[in-house]
Amino acid sequence: MKGSLVKTMVVMLSAITILAIAGFVIYITLFSTDKEKATDKMTASEVVDLSINTDEIMTNLADEGFAKVTFRIQVDNKKAKEELETRMFQVRNSIIYQLSATNSSDLQGPKGIEALENNLQTTINGYLESGKVVRVFTTEKIVQ
Repeated sequence: MKGSLVKTMVVMLSAITILAIAGFVIYITLFSTDKEKATDKMTASEVVDLSINTDEIMTNLADEGFAKVTFRIQVDNKKAKEELETRMFQVRNSIIYQLSATNSSDLQGPKGIEALENNLQTTINGYLESGKVVRVFTTEKIVQ
C-alpha cells in the first residue's frame, strides 16, 4: 500500500512539474517583449514604415558641453506612428530634458548611447495611447 501511494505521488508531482514547465515556455514564447526579436522579424521596409525620424536636435549638456543628435523611433503599429507624429513636440522636449541632465562623458561609448535610447523609449511610451515604441535608434550623435 505504501509503495503504491509513493508511486502515485511521484507521478502527480511529475505531471504538475511538466505542466508548469510547458506553461512557462508558452508564456515566454507568446509574451516576449525583447526589442531585438521584434526588429529582427521585420523587413527593412516594414521598419521604415513604422518609424519616424526626429529633426536634428542641438542642446547644451549638464557639463557645459553640447550635443547634436538625431533619432529614428520605431513603433509597433500605424496608429501609434500617427500618434507619435502628432506628439513629436513632446518627444523633442523629452530629448532636450534628458540631454540637459547628462554629461558629455555619459554619452561616450555604446553603453551611454544605449542608456539614452532606453530612457527615451520609456519616456515616449508614457505618451503613447495607441501603441508602443519598439526601439529608438540613434542615427546621428555629435558630443563636444
